Formats: sequence, structure tokens, C-alpha cells
Amino acid sequence: MSPDRMPLLVKQIMTGLRYRYASLNNTHYEAAWTDSRGDCRCMHKHKMLSDAARCGLPRAAGWYILAVERGEPRQLTTAENKIVNDFRFAPRKTKP
Repeated sequence: MSPDRMPLLVKQIMTGLRYRYASLNNTHYEAAWTDSRGDCRCMHKHKMLSDAARCGLPRAAGWYILAVERGEPRQLTTAENKIVNDFRFAPRKTKP
């Protein structure tokens, strides 16, 4: 059954199971940005959000992070987005 045809309750159960057993999902993160009207991704398989954010930071002003589960990109959850934004807006040490 395709995900768009699943009843709402089944979708909620599946989401809960994926969240609870995230270590079984084989999720990784990729930095992404737009360049010359094209979408680009770093294609690295970062296990941590902060590593993906460090990868995206020097590439473009409008970088963002995608989660990739079972080969399919998805938007970050609210909790994941908070981690990325905490990194994005953290004070940076500048070299003298």
C-alpha cells in the first residue's frame, strides 16, 4: 500500500514506530542548498545533524539540512530543526 493511501491511524502508528526505533531507520543527514537555480546536496552520509550543518555552512547563505531515511529525503522534525537552528545561530569565534 502506498503511503498516501494509508489510513491516518496507520500513518500515526508508523511515524511513532519510526521515531521510537530511529536507530533501526538507517537515517543520515545531508546538507543542501540552491546554486544557479538548481538544488544541490553534499551527498555525504552524516550521522549527526551538527556534522551536516558544518558541511552546509561554508557552501551557501541559504543552506539547509535534509534527513534521508531508506534512501528517501524528508523534512526535519521539529526537534531536529531546533538542533540545526541552535548550530546556525550559535556565536562563532573569529580568528584575529
